[in-house]
Amino acid sequence: MFTGPAAIRRIRPLLPAVAAGVLLTGCGGDPAPATPSKSPVTTSAAAAPSSSAPATTSPLTQDIQDAYQAAVDAHPGADLDNCTTGTSLDDKDCGAALRAAAKVAADTERRLRREDPEYADELYGAVFLTTSAVQGDLDRLRHPIPCYGLSDEPQPPPPLRAEAESICAEAADIFKIEYGIFLSTVEP
Repeated sequence: MFTGPAAIRRIRPLLPAVAAGVLLTGCGGDPAPATPSKSPVTTSAAAAPSSSAPATTSPLTQDIQDAYQAAVDAHPGADLDNCTTGTSLDDKDCGAALRAAAKVAADTERRLRREDPEYADELYGAVFLTTSAVQGDLDRLRHPIPCYGLSDEPQPPPPLRAEAESICAEAADIFKIEYGIFLSTVEP
């Protein structure tokens, strides 16, 4: 049995190779040999991934993509490029795009909850976290400042308009980021 400082000095050079082998094995790869080999490393054709094989989509991922696509079809117009930092405070095109994006997120969640009501939170929890963030951001664009025609509240007086436009632009940017995160959970 190896014990003592002399044994540790003999084993220490092998530790990185052993650690790499453990990591590769855990990740599904073939571990490298712990000691250097004098023969060249060869790979078989069976070990190399085939680029012509179609990627498979899990049923769960397919459910998410289907719900999202149905929501997009039901609520077109989520073109958030209509909202820029220079967009006017009362620009209704930007407001319509924000509203459509929020509807896509909410409708995607509704469809997924209907898909498997009992286990929806466990199955689609990542999507639901992003949809609630999108909804919260839309609420911030409605109140207290009525950004982009999203509420019927009166516009701020002229002395405060520039500040209100800046706040709305920042809130719209946050909405766009949250919507991008939502898209990352539902698009292929």
